[in-house]
Amino acid sequence: MVDIIQFTPRKELSAQRNLEAFITLSRDILTTWSAIEGFVWEASEWKTTYRSVRFVNEESCSLHHTIEPRVDQLMHPRFVEVAKAYIRYRHHEAPHKNIAREMTAFRALEFVLRKNMEVPDITKVKLRHFDEAIAVLGRLKAAPFLAAELLRILRNLAAYGIVTNTAQYWTHPYVGKLSWDRTNGSQAPKIIKDNKVADQDALLAIGDVFSRGYIEPLSDQDHLITSLTAVLLSAPSRVGEVIRFRTECLSSDQDKDGDVQYYLRYWVPKIKEYVRKPIPKVMAESALEAIKRLKQITEEGRRLARYFETNPTTFYRHADCPRVPDDQILTREEVARALGFASRKSVEDYIKKWTGARKLTGFTLNSLWAIVLKDHQQSNPYFPYQESIEGTAVLPPKMSESLLCTRRYQFSSDWSASPVLLAPFHRDYYAKRLGAPLGQSHRNRLVMCFFDRHGFESIKLKSHGIRHMLNRLAKQSGVSIETITAWSSRSSYRQTLTYLENDQGEAATTASKLMGMSSDQSAKDPVTSEEAEIYGQGPIHRSRYGLCRRSWRAGACNKFGDCLNCSELLMCKGDKVAAQIVALDRENLVKTYKAAQEAIVRGERSASRWLRVARPQILRLNQLLAILNDPTIEDGSPIELAGTDFNHEQTLINEKAEHANIKIVPRKELVLEYGSDLLACLDELRGERNA
Repeated sequence: MVDIIQFTPRKELSAQRNLEAFITLSRDILTTWSAIEGFVWEASEWKTTYRSVRFVNEESCSLHHTIEPRVDQLMHPRFVEVAKAYIRYRHHEAPHKNIAREMTAFRALEFVLRKNMEVPDITKVKLRHFDEAIAVLGRLKAAPFLAAELLRILRNLAAYGIVTNTAQYWTHPYVGKLSWDRTNGSQAPKIIKDNKVADQDALLAIGDVFSRGYIEPLSDQDHLITSLTAVLLSAPSRVGEVIRFRTECLSSDQDKDGDVQYYLRYWVPKIKEYVRKPIPKVMAESALEAIKRLKQITEEGRRLARYFETNPTTFYRHADCPRVPDDQILTREEVARALGFASRKSVEDYIKKWTGARKLTGFTLNSLWAIVLKDHQQSNPYFPYQESIEGTAVLPPKMSESLLCTRRYQFSSDWSASPVLLAPFHRDYYAKRLGAPLGQSHRNRLVMCFFDRHGFESIKLKSHGIRHMLNRLAKQSGVSIETITAWSSRSSYRQTLTYLENDQGEAATTASKLMGMSSDQSAKDPVTSEEAEIYGQGPIHRSRYGLCRRSWRAGACNKFGDCLNCSELLMCKGDKVAAQIVALDRENLVKTYKAAQEAIVRGERSASRWLRVARPQILRLNQLLAILNDPTIEDGSPIELAGTDFNHEQTLINEKAEHANIKIVPRKELVLEYGSDLLACLDELRGERNA
């Protein structure tokens, strides 16, 4: 068990003396992170339990992680000691994952102090410095959380006797109407919440590419994007949790009706629980296919991981590895093949990184394996795991057990996957390929943009938007907030409210129903005279198309005014009013039909249902207009439509049969249950009797 060393300030000492004692304690006595390879107090970058942290200043906070910062890009030497001492001491007291947030707050504070004094002295911080630092943080989306972190830092330093005690009374402006809850959380405006929901055009585009995978090969990065999206659509999960998916993460059981119910199983670090999330039946087939594809593209990675787990001393014999003894001198081409590089320049760059020279001669598989092992140890510091296991209640899956065990460059458009090097899965592999398209001149444009590469419009999709969408759909389907909270693996149902829309009208209507009260009603539009004609005045009455012969005895019309598909309609050749109405109906239907075709071209697949319904209706109207406008047919001739529905005699027969407890089975049901052969037999019997 780690001994907890507590810093106790001495009130009789000055703030400067307490600060020096605090730095000495953190630097010379505490051992937190000392066991991590490469950890040095004086370094500009620390490797910590959960992530690396660099002590760059505010102006250089976006410096790429591969670029070594210059002296002028680092925090001031006096201030950086304070930041290092605080972070190490806080993580000694209670390890946590907010180190990035702490560093952002420290950068803002250092920036303000450096602008106001020659040497940024934390002991001389004033209220105006705090306000200016809040203003610096205000440009960031997470400003409320960062402001709270900055306030926590100053109050802790006040408790350590380093900052004036007035810090206990400081506050930040992100409260009340400006709080996160009001601006982006559970009480945020509806428009803010709507913007968080996944774009349906983006999902349809991804679904289109996913469907191509059934008939044509896809690249590994396309399989990653489409299949991982299908999994996220199957149950509300965080993209950072997919690293916990094992190859057998999908399971099945029988529900209460005896049907197969599929589940997504994995450990959720955020709530520290092992969850089993049910997958809706509509997504079950896609989830099965998605997991199958992900397993296929990562199988070689798991095979390589299992080899590394044996602490091998000989080169990994992949499919393209030269078939020569391990100690035989290799040619330049064999060196490239062994390391998996397609071009000579690429392999030369790689060799130079590890040897300092670009020459490719004199290597054997044994000497190359020594280089690969160094690279592997540096790139996979937590191997055989993909993440740190320090402070973890349940061990994550090993890379050889993980569903997403990937190789270096596996999702690159420019490079081929490395046959000898693994790469811990990172959420950016998924997220950055679904961001907005990069500029035409950007060298990684084709690599990073999934939509642009497949010819779709510029769209942006965030994985968390899928969680928002699933939560909303569940709420609209009547699922309780408690069930949604468990399904989404949250610790509190209050967090779920952030994902649900604030529809005050819907809430009022629901409440009025539960309490037996009446809510405000909206007035209906008045019925026009043209619409009133549909109802008529007698058993043979005028409709907008002609005469309806439906009997009073048969009751009210159950075709709901769909007269042109009704066999009870009798039209008159030469009725110009009816002909004009039919022509107008056809014109409107054609316009809608064309609009549906355009919607399908844009990717709105749901419009295809409209085409299936509208196409035969347009053909029927064309035939009817041809008859009404045919000069060879004499005006006044009756026109009887061949409907697909009923007649009132059949309605009377059905009523009599029901009264006599006789069930008349519809022909459609007989076809579905027994096939068309039975109907053919019945028709033959009916024909013999009629004969």
